[in-house]
Amino acid sequence: VLGIDLGTTNSVVAYADETRVRVLRDEEGRLLTPSTVSFPASGEIKVGQSARDMRLLDAQNTVYSVKRLIGRPFRSPEVRLAAKQLPFKLEEGPTGGVAVRVRQETFSLPEISSFILRRLRDIAEGSLGQPCQNAVITVPANFNELQRIATRDAGRIAGLNVLRILNEPTAAALAYGYRAQQQQRIAVYDFGGGTFDISILELSGDVIEVVATAGDTHLGGDDLDRAIAERMASEFQRQQGVDLAHSPEGFGRLSLAAEWIKCQLSERDAAEATIKKLAIANGVPVDLKFRLRQSEFQALASPLIQRTFAICEDALRLANVRPSQLDAVLLVGGQTRTPRVREMVRDFFGM
Repeated sequence: VLGIDLGTTNSVVAYADETRVRVLRDEEGRLLTPSTVSFPASGEIKVGQSARDMRLLDAQNTVYSVKRLIGRPFRSPEVRLAAKQLPFKLEEGPTGGVAVRVRQETFSLPEISSFILRRLRDIAEGSLGQPCQNAVITVPANFNELQRIATRDAGRIAGLNVLRILNEPTAAALAYGYRAQQQQRIAVYDFGGGTFDISILELSGDVIEVVATAGDTHLGGDDLDRAIAERMASEFQRQQGVDLAHSPEGFGRLSLAAEWIKCQLSERDAAEATIKKLAIANGVPVDLKFRLRQSEFQALASPLIQRTFAICEDALRLANVRPSQLDAVLLVGGQTRTPRVREMVRDFFGM
């Protein structure tokens, strides 16, 4: 049975035998598979890292971050907002859900997710040397029933028998405290690429009880990337007099560069990027040179991070506990690698 984390930004496949858990690597030795699908003119569908690279070259036919939209009605506010921000085209599906239009073809979001799951299955079969059909897939704790059904559908389309849909915080608690020696009450603070979840769990031996959970399936690292990208667009307009607000291709390139800058700022005080030939001004290709200091990034990020703590308060209130009554806080999700997130979590929980 494969264990699959189908993430907004990246996905992972693992296998557990009697002795250990192995995260399975692709042909290049990578553990992470970008949750990106690209549809080049050649007709060959690219998935993973090769597709992510296409966001720079063919943004309108490269699909990413659909986990935030899966299982949502097309007319919902979240989808309306995403349709304005994403460089690829969203349209209403036959049952009122969200579909993606690329190269005169329409794909449902479970179909897009199935391309990623099929790639993960291929990685697993190549690594283990045998067919793999059964899987457990993790989802955010506050995914609704439609979102869970859509995730199961994606697995089925990918040829997987989805034995169980497991909440991501429960998966984290299993990894951290399975067969814990003493009873513990923990919070799982899960800040991923597209979603935020907080869960309060009680661990006792091999029993895990979910006491309370809360979250926002439209709050994550993508929003921090967008805040940086908007700052970059503003700087580009100041430098070159070109407004990228109505250029999905140009803004898509900024978003990719913004993610790189964000990751750099997890380890250094400033980050610089040069984006070549970002637009045409007066008939000439122009570049963007951009520098962001850690303090500037914190000013952009802090309001978004602060939103997570109102949700934490909701979960603590549901569980009828205060932060001082917790034994541990688990940090889960790529966004918790950001030093500012860790600082603010420490301030809120007092540990």
